[in-house]
Amino acid sequence: MIRAIVFITSCFLMSGVEFAQASQNASSSTISDSEISQRVYDFLKQGRYAEAFPLCQHLVELDNATGQVCLGIFYNFGQSVVNQNYKQAAFWYRKAAEQGNKTAQGDLGSMFRDGHGVKQDYTKAFFWYKKAAEQGYISAQNNLGFMFENGYGVTQDYTQAVYWFRKAAEQGDADAQSNLGIMYEKGLGIVKNYNQAIFWYSKAAQQGDALTQRLLGIYYGNGLLGITRDYNQAIHWFRKAAEQGDADAQSNLGIMYEKGLGVVKDYKQAIFWYKKAAEQGNASALAALNNLSR
Repeated sequence: MIRAIVFITSCFLMSGVEFAQASQNASSSTISDSEISQRVYDFLKQGRYAEAFPLCQHLVELDNATGQVCLGIFYNFGQSVVNQNYKQAAFWYRKAAEQGNKTAQGDLGSMFRDGHGVKQDYTKAFFWYKKAAEQGYISAQNNLGFMFENGYGVTQDYTQAVYWFRKAAEQGDADAQSNLGIMYEKGLGIVKNYNQAIFWYSKAAQQGDALTQRLLGIYYGNGLLGITRDYNQAIHWFRKAAEQGDADAQSNLGIMYEKGLGVVKDYKQAIFWYKKAAEQGNASALAALNNLSR
């Protein structure tokens, strides 16, 4: 379960007047690259991409890694001022990655993993993820764990997967928390421990991770993994995931309403959630709708 690398972690920015002044003084280093970079970050956070882009270009002219990774981000995601162009994204990520920028290294790893702008190559993806992970880049730590878990670009090693998932999970990464929960649940690379699995699933769910919210709904609804059955908790977590569009959670929430588990029996609500799930192609929800219509 990998998510797109979080960006805007090492890009930074400046108003138009300040940028003009910075450009005039750049050669004499009156205005530092870091000051310009801070303004880049501010503009990106505010969604002011048109103002951020020329500053990134200015930093690139100075062979500045922050500017390079920012251009990579623009081309990777097609942020308003440029069309999406994976080859250009990979080009600029590589420039910054070779200068040691951890964000660029992590994002370049994802380009190689997914074959975006470059030929898919798990070995190179692993190489760049490891570079970034060793510098403390949280998303890369989670992705490196995934590579070890699945044997992509490296010999499968569950112990190493757990190590890197934990690194990221302890820093609050929801994907890594979910992944670490799975390792504990299945006993992969670590002694099986349902209490720890639930602990890490709960951490991820509390951050809004729909997958773990649905899993907690299932576990509470069925009394699994050492949890006492609790329909109220099951409803709570199914609803959290369902409201984010998780089709299986929507279907399960429909079941709870249809059968009156943890809520007053309500066929209208059951049909509402079954329809939500069925619209996404959920077969169980479609069958439930057909049964209710008889």
